[in-house]
Amino acid sequence: MAGASIAALIPALPATAHESDALVTPAALSWSACSYAWGAQCASLDVPRDWAKPNSSGTYRISIARVPASKPSKRIGTLMFNPGGPGSGAVSNLSWVMSLLPARIKKRFDIVAVDPRGVGGSQPWIRSCSAPQPTPPATGEIDWMAWSRTFMTANKRANKTCFDVNEAYAGTVGTWQIVHDLDAVRDALGEKRITFWGMSYGSTVGRAYVQEFPNRVRALLLDGVISPVSGIEAWAEEHTYDDELAIDIMLRRLGSTYADAYERISAELDRRTVTAQNGTVITRWTFGRALVAWSSFHTTWGSAGSLILAVRDALFAGTPSARSAAASRAASALSGTRPTGQSSTLSPQWTYVNCSDFPDRPTARTLAALAEKGARTGGAGVGMAVLREGAQCAGLPKFGRPLEPMTSPLRLRNPPIIVNARGDNRTPWTAALEAQQAFTGSQIVGYAGTHHILYGRRTACIDRPITRYLLHKKLPSSQVDCPI
Repeated sequence: MAGASIAALIPALPATAHESDALVTPAALSWSACSYAWGAQCASLDVPRDWAKPNSSGTYRISIARVPASKPSKRIGTLMFNPGGPGSGAVSNLSWVMSLLPARIKKRFDIVAVDPRGVGGSQPWIRSCSAPQPTPPATGEIDWMAWSRTFMTANKRANKTCFDVNEAYAGTVGTWQIVHDLDAVRDALGEKRITFWGMSYGSTVGRAYVQEFPNRVRALLLDGVISPVSGIEAWAEEHTYDDELAIDIMLRRLGSTYADAYERISAELDRRTVTAQNGTVITRWTFGRALVAWSSFHTTWGSAGSLILAVRDALFAGTPSARSAAASRAASALSGTRPTGQSSTLSPQWTYVNCSDFPDRPTARTLAALAEKGARTGGAGVGMAVLREGAQCAGLPKFGRPLEPMTSPLRLRNPPIIVNARGDNRTPWTAALEAQQAFTGSQIVGYAGTHHILYGRRTACIDRPITRYLLHKKLPSSQVDCPI
């Protein structure tokens, strides 16, 4: 499908405050039916490879899909979304997003998905890479300085190998470029302003968009928020407290049996491992990684609880046959996870966006201190989460165009609504508070649990004020606190 020319779509000056949200030009996109959601239409748009050099850098083709408003006569405008990542495709998630949205939103908005450059159907075609990971000490005391150096050295080697085959693209896929693509899509759609839902990393896309184009957003929903004053080191440091908090909230809801078993398991796995009949070795690292991941969503708390009981029985059951059966159950529960120390597939889209957006490169010494701090409170799995976050850009040069941190408040005609769980260990509550400070007049909808990305996924207490805001641009008069 041919992409529309971008020559006439270079962003104009921001719209003024008195302008309406109505269509301003005929749509410049050529739509055809596609199967990403019921009634979906697809198109593509050619954009500059580098928006800093729009006339000389060549072009990338961006993939777009939409589901038109089901009641065109009541149509408000366009709701765009980014489902997170970096590296998650919006087009392939269109059906999922449609399943989350209430009928009132789908009646009144065209729902538009734009694959970020380098993701899904959007160019450039970035090559994925596999990389061997070093094996951490299975038991005993952990020398975090030594392990941090080993882990960072492996990351540097893997990053260099992957960067060598993707260098031509790495500097052109950052968020600054992506938000200019979104604005080109907005212009091609003929919309003066869009409504935007940013989930997780999508919250970074949303806030960066309004930094660049403050008058082109009708309403902004930031759901599972990344701090607008963050960086790689800050992300690593967040794990020293947010993973422990998420696991603690989960364990308290599961009950004292699970909390007691977790403490007992954590101490015992520092001394020995468990081997299942299929050869799977259960270590403090595999156990900890699963608990960190599964505490992020209420829907996986049951999996975490089953794993805790299985590992407890594999370690402490009274008979060899009972221990063996429990080890098999634990191995089965962990079958979808990747043990630390095995080869992994890198996600260069994730790496190149983050490492372009945030130029800081924490040292092994800095990360070792943070990892040790996290491990003291949350165990080896939390310490490892610190290293994975902090070493993601190890060995990479500074490239692309970094994002400007929001060091002074931004006043929008309609301030954003910010949604976050207090126990979210992917985007912690502190980031939501920092986002609120970054936008004058913004308001928070908070949730007492841990679930990451909330609209349409947990309770009516969360959904009602968000739907009202999206439809009518009306924020709650005060912070909304929703129970589990």
